[in-house]
Amino acid sequence: MKDRQYGYIYDGTFEGFLTVAVICLRQHRAPAFVLPYHLAEGEDGIKVKTDPSEAEHLYSVIGSVADVQAQQNCLDFFLTCACRKEITLFAYIYKALVTGPSISEDYSDPTVKLVRQAVLDLYREAQSVQTDLCFTEEGGLSAAVIDPRNSVLPLIRNQVLRREDIEDIALYDKRHCLLLRRKGEFASLADIRHLAMPVIDSPE
Repeated sequence: MKDRQYGYIYDGTFEGFLTVAVICLRQHRAPAFVLPYHLAEGEDGIKVKTDPSEAEHLYSVIGSVADVQAQQNCLDFFLTCACRKEITLFAYIYKALVTGPSISEDYSDPTVKLVRQAVLDLYREAQSVQTDLCFTEEGGLSAAVIDPRNSVLPLIRNQVLRREDIEDIALYDKRHCLLLRRKGEFASLADIRHLAMPVIDSPE
């Protein structure tokens, strides 16, 4: 990796981060910082437009050069609340591409260990949130608000949507500004960070 580093600003999506990673890998430079737009106010970084095809290609390469577990670790770690997670994830991807499948068996490398521990914490919290989930029904809509440290909603989405004891669902993660919605046959998980939202208190 070259010594000179640049900071990057992206849209906050996994595909956006992978686009940044592609740029850094091609330039043989580790990023000085990688921040989503909503956390980059005042930062002088290179704004990167998400390229889904580039992101998909890198994700595929990680799977072929390393293994499927390395792919899954990347996807899961991105959902965690780890400090400077983008920098750590870039380091993990670089190690995966250099070392190959052995990265999944490496229990001593500090970066790999950090990723493993954060992912374990993510899944533990997801299980806890799902177990404690309590909906309040009003006007035919079952609603709930969660405030997890990690972004667990993508992990518990399918289990929530498969529930047959409730009809229309609105599950809001106020920390990560994600809204899971089901109305009839329609279901969606959306980032609503830039939408004007009323204040919603968690049910007592």
